[in-house]
Formats: sequence, structure tokens, C-alpha cells
Amino acid sequence: MKKKKKKKVLVLYPSGNYLYPTTGGELYDSYLFKRILFSGQIDMSFFTKDHTRRINKWLLPAYILWSCRRIGSYDAVFLNSGWFAQSIWLLYFFRIFYPKLKVYVIHHHFRYQEMSGIKRQLQYMLEWLGLGVSFAIITPNPYTHSLIKQMRPDSRTVFLEMAFKKNVPTCSCYVLKQLLFVGTVYQRKGLLYLLEAIGQMSEKERSGIHLDIVGDLSQKKYYKCLLSLVHLYGLEDIVTFVGRISDEELRSYYSRAYCFVFPSLLEGYGMVLIEAMSYGLPVIAFDNSAIPFTVKNDRNGILVRNKSILDLKKAILKLCVDTDYHRKLCDGALDTYRNARSLSDLDIDIENFVIKELIN
Repeated sequence: MKKKKKKKVLVLYPSGNYLYPTTGGELYDSYLFKRILFSGQIDMSFFTKDHTRRINKWLLPAYILWSCRRIGSYDAVFLNSGWFAQSIWLLYFFRIFYPKLKVYVIHHHFRYQEMSGIKRQLQYMLEWLGLGVSFAIITPNPYTHSLIKQMRPDSRTVFLEMAFKKNVPTCSCYVLKQLLFVGTVYQRKGLLYLLEAIGQMSEKERSGIHLDIVGDLSQKKYYKCLLSLVHLYGLEDIVTFVGRISDEELRSYYSRAYCFVFPSLLEGYGMVLIEAMSYGLPVIAFDNSAIPFTVKNDRNGILVRNKSILDLKKAILKLCVDTDYHRKLCDGALDTYRNARSLSDLDIDIENFVIKELIN
């Protein structure tokens, strides 16, 4: 009996890092690719930034076409929508010259939402065009899924909802007034608002408060801006920029934090929110984008009016002073984690996706 030929899939990932992921989106993409490979029914090839040889990002699509000259031999292509600005014409090239090629776009969040003016309009158009020309859009979160349906009601979407490794919860020892932020340190994460909130506290209000900021500090310009704010308000003994650390070290920070403060301005999901809640940490966050899908006000955290420094300050002080309220939110955070989807749920979804979309 002739052995059935495996389907061939090409993953285009010239920006970001799916092998050593640092962001929530990269972690999701990496897991998705590994599970597709694990099925044993797909032959996957990868084009990553290691193949680009420092090629200018605007020339990458042409370089990819030259490097992957046998693109017609593939059954499907995967790419991340974060690359739309450079790849949009490549998607149309695929549509015109390889109409049978299935192009799957992984879409975590709409980048136009973090822009303004003409940049916002151009990015909106890019995302509208890119999503429209794809064979199907893979999205891991209900918030982005609903926005896709508003923007592109005629699009094919594959909803492979985010899931989490479910361990026995390890509760924090809740060191009073020990605040924690975890995430890449750049503008979208809204840390300027958090530093302003602490900076505008009186000396009495900020007494005993300490903030650990854990995450990549490679965005030097923004990092310097944050340092200037720390110096302006005299927060050198209150704020610590920890940088990137190992998983074991990260667990130690979670295990002594009192609460998790996440002033992000835009999230497609916010995996780190569930991670924090797995330690029983209540979350203080801005009420925007996908955050209310996870943070429920007065149940597992406090939702703050978007970009309101005053409300953020009040929320931090309330949680630091009212320990009974804090305990209630801790219980709610643990309940949220226990009820979150497990990786086994996502594994089943990916297995069905492979069978229905890639094999059949």
C-alpha cells in the first residue's frame, strides 16, 4: 500500500522569535507550530530571521520569494499579522499566482488601535487588506475574534482559544505593598502611567510601597524615559527595573508580590494576567481592549478608567490599605485561574484543525 504523502507547510517568521519566545504572542505561535509538528502528519519548513542575513525589512518579501522559489510545492503558509506592513504585497502575490495555496494569518491584536492620525488610518487599511486576502485567520482570543468579525464579516476565522498549563496553584506570601509588573518594557505596556501614579502619591501614601518591573529592557529610548521619570519623582528606592530573568527567578517574584499592576494600553489577550492569578495575585489594570475579558472588577482585580493616573493611584492605595478586600480579590484570582482553559483543551482544538484544515 502506497504511503500517504505528508502535506507541506511553510512558516514565514522573519520577525519575532518562535524558537525562544518572549512575548505572549510568540509563546502562542511557538506552541501552535510545535503541536502541528507533533501530529506527525505535516512536513513543516521554517523561514525565520536567521535566514534573512540582515536584509532590510522592506526587501524581505522579495528575498523570501527568491529563497523559497518552490513556493508552489507547499499546501499552506503561516505568517503573523504583525508583519503586514512589509508582507501585504506578498499575500496578494500568493493569491494571484498560487490561488490553491492556503494562507493562514495568525492575528493577536489590531495594531492600528495603538496609533493615531494618518498612521492609524494606514495601519487600519493594511490590516483590512491583509485579513481580507488570507485564506483563513487564526486568532486565540474572543476580543480580537469579535473585532475581526466586525471589520471583515466575510472572513474565515479559526478560533483556537488561548490555554494555560494548569499546575497546582502556588499562592504568594503577599508581602504588603510589594507591587509587580511583568512584561516587555515598551510604550504599549503603559508603564509611564504607573510611574506617574506612584510619583503623585504623597510621601506618606507611598511609604512601604515597592514596585518590581520584570521584563526585557531592550527598548532603550523608552527605558531612558522611564528612568527620567523615576529620577524626577525621587523613586529610586521604590522602583526596581529587574530586566529579563529565568523562569525560576520569575516564580520567586510572583511568590512574594502583593498584587499585580498591569497598565497596558492594548492587549489581544494578556496571558500574563492568568499567570499572575495562578499565584493568587489580584490584578489592577486599565479597562481597555481584551483586559476586561480576564480581569473582573471587584472579583479578581480592579479595572481602572483607561489612562487615568488618578484612578490608578487610588486603586493601588485601596488594595494596599484594605487587606480584607485584597483577600477577597486573591480568592477570585485563584478561581479565575482554576477555571481557565488547559493546554489539553487547546491540543484537541489544534488536532482537529490539522485534520480539517491541513490534511483534508
